[in-house]
Amino acid sequence: MRYLYILLGLITFGIGTVTIWVPGIPTTPFYLLTAFFWGRSSERLHAWLTQNKHYQKYVHEGIYHRGLTQRARIVIYLVTAAMMSIPFFTSGKTWLQFTLIGASLSQIISMEGFYRGWWMNNWFLPDDDAE
Repeated sequence: MRYLYILLGLITFGIGTVTIWVPGIPTTPFYLLTAFFWGRSSERLHAWLTQNKHYQKYVHEGIYHRGLTQRARIVIYLVTAAMMSIPFFTSGKTWLQFTLIGASLSQIISMEGFYRGWWMNNWFLPDDDAE
């Protein structure tokens, strides 16, 4: 089972890395699956993942300590809006345009709510704060 988890982690890591450059395909779910699979397969792989500088910056500090800056969040919103503007302006379907607007607004509201402390308090506790 250990080798199956390692293999699945390698596959999801590879797909996640490729999707960085492919617009419209989310990267995060693949990296979350990678963390899950590698966390189950090997302490060494799990340690490598959690000690990675990108993991430390975006997951540990960003989620556990709500350390994502306002500027970084604005960049995320602008990139998302740019990607969503392509189908918004090219589809001509009103229902899709309203759906894209709703998705963008829900992203902004949920992220700002999380980072400003309006909701989801104590959902993500870092390892050093967990009991």
